[in-house]
Amino acid sequence: MDRDVLKARVVPLDLYKCTPRTNCGECGQKSCLAFATLVVTGREDIAACPCLDQEKVKPLRERLEAQQSLKVGVSREGFEKTMEYLSGEIEKCDFLVKAKSIGAEAREGEGGVELIVPYFKQSILATKSDMESLAGGPLSAWEKILVFNYVIAGGAEPSGVWVGMESLPNSVSKIKSLSAHCEEPLGRLFSGRMDSFSKAVLPWGREVDLKDQGVDFAAEFSVFPKLSIRLLFWDELKDEGYPSRVKFLFDSRVLQVIDLESLLFACEQITDRLTGKG
Repeated sequence: MDRDVLKARVVPLDLYKCTPRTNCGECGQKSCLAFATLVVTGREDIAACPCLDQEKVKPLRERLEAQQSLKVGVSREGFEKTMEYLSGEIEKCDFLVKAKSIGAEAREGEGGVELIVPYFKQSILATKSDMESLAGGPLSAWEKILVFNYVIAGGAEPSGVWVGMESLPNSVSKIKSLSAHCEEPLGRLFSGRMDSFSKAVLPWGREVDLKDQGVDFAAEFSVFPKLSIRLLFWDELKDEGYPSRVKFLFDSRVLQVIDLESLLFACEQITDRLTGKG
């Protein structure tokens, strides 16, 4: 490991000082600190914030690129910093009130009120310090962040209007990632294999009939009670030279339920499950 890079490494607080610190949400995150943490850990593009002090951030860019190329602080440190921030927010939550708004069940535990949060087709037991899957399987670090973000945001009632990522505000930096990491891989994997696609969906979601809209196959995944994601699939047309195509859709009020970064991660979770990685 390069010692000079380690000594000069950028931490979230360094980048945070370059932000307006107004938590305006223009970057798609709930706070400037959350944005800074995600950039430093390689999960957000620094260009997503249009309000950065460019003079202050200029000397940080080269150092940030160097440390990320060496994977310095990209996983464990980023998780710890993000969880530190979220833990402070979770402490402010009244779980009894939150339970009703997010579609969870509240119960009295040894350390206080706990939440049982439906997650895909299982449930998660969440306390104010940690969480575990009641199905017995492990939760990744970023899954824990996803659940805490959902609890903190609180649930908004869905509008019933489905839109693509391009219709959501401040989503420019996410559209390319969604296509490259989710939509395109699924399209390639299930091209000419629509039956396999429908079978892959069953353990995690349900089929939705949208054939009258010209969709070959559609599925809906209830990630959380107030967060559903739809997946549309058009199979290849070899004779006409059209490849298969996949598109994710979201309720138009989705950003009242979860932030953009968490939404993209939820799409990645769906992709992993359908491709056998989850």
